[in-house]
Amino acid sequence: MSLPSTYYDLVCHLRPYVVDFAEQDALDLLEEDDPPAAIHSVDDYESQFSQCIEALEEQTLGPVALQTGRSIEYLKRHLPDEQARASLTGLYATVMQEYHCVVNFMLAGRKTFHFSDNLAEHLAHTEINLKAGMVDLPFTSCLFTFTSRAVINAMHDTRLGSSGGADPNRNVAGVDYSAPISAFLTMHPADAGLPGRKLVISAWHARVPGNVYFMLKRELYLGDDWTLEQALRTEWETLSPQTATAGLNIDTIDGVVSHQGDETFYTDGLSFYRILLNAVLYLSSSQAELTPRLSARPAHNVIDDIRSDKKWRKTRQAALRVSELDYEEVGRSVGRIVVQRGLEKAVPEGRAEGSSPLVRFMVRGHWRRQAHGLAMQERKLIWITPFYKGPDLATLINKPYVVK
Repeated sequence: MSLPSTYYDLVCHLRPYVVDFAEQDALDLLEEDDPPAAIHSVDDYESQFSQCIEALEEQTLGPVALQTGRSIEYLKRHLPDEQARASLTGLYATVMQEYHCVVNFMLAGRKTFHFSDNLAEHLAHTEINLKAGMVDLPFTSCLFTFTSRAVINAMHDTRLGSSGGADPNRNVAGVDYSAPISAFLTMHPADAGLPGRKLVISAWHARVPGNVYFMLKRELYLGDDWTLEQALRTEWETLSPQTATAGLNIDTIDGVVSHQGDETFYTDGLSFYRILLNAVLYLSSSQAELTPRLSARPAHNVIDDIRSDKKWRKTRQAALRVSELDYEEVGRSVGRIVVQRGLEKAVPEGRAEGSSPLVRFMVRGHWRRQAHGLAMQERKLIWITPFYKGPDLATLINKPYVVK
């Protein structure tokens, strides 16, 4: 398969100066004697973020300044209405997140993993009652991409509110299912005084060339003695009130930028972050299936050598829909969740011994640390895939009945 254009590709196309300055920061950091594995903030080193903001303002306000004869500084102080001020504030917040993600992405070597739709559906139905120490990214920072309807719905449940038991593959009005989700994950040491680590997640639902629908940022505390279900419900106001940072929600559909309290993320947003943690666990499990893929996008010089303007535009538009990133395809051969019959252990009241259930029900997947090796002293992470018990609908419909 070809990897659809990710949010990284969108930024390269929409705001190339963000990538240029952030990548130069990463290269400068890598030349240090003791380069950081990841940055916490652009304030922690001599960054070029201020130049990036100048380029942003030139792109957005420069044409107006040229037309009116006013300076960019004047225009910033005299924006015409509240909506214009909110839009500029949202753009600053967006670029700040993009910059941090690109710097860390480059420091780790642009490591990208695309999770197949079938695997993503499995992960959406998998519990994660393990110790937080089991979570470890394959690289300090990496990009996860998803095209699964279940993952897209889980992300938008944070914006729209979740109905709890709703079908994860349902169709939600107004949601663009052709747009992939890009989630940048970075592991940091926990804040001072807290034993453990901190997982920073910045996720976008967007499509090239410039359709950006929704962005979420959330930090999860992976305490040494915590379970992952506890991590999903991280309350920074309780853990570290002096340094607590609220989660970020940028809703470009409704034009809203908000700093959200923890409760939003461990209620409506719980399913989305559970899927991401399950994805991390899958990569470190013994069943992980990874297939290296090279980018299918044509090289720039190949496109530029096309002499026909019409063919050049068509080829360039097609190329923009494909990511420039090389990546690992994850779970390529994983099938859909299947129906399994005859696995019942207990007999519900009203049903005869040995009979089969007449309705299907989901048996959720889970993780197990399985003993192996010499004297069974080692442990490996095993994924028990979810499945449906009971007959499928066709079996019930096609069952012969005798009328007496």
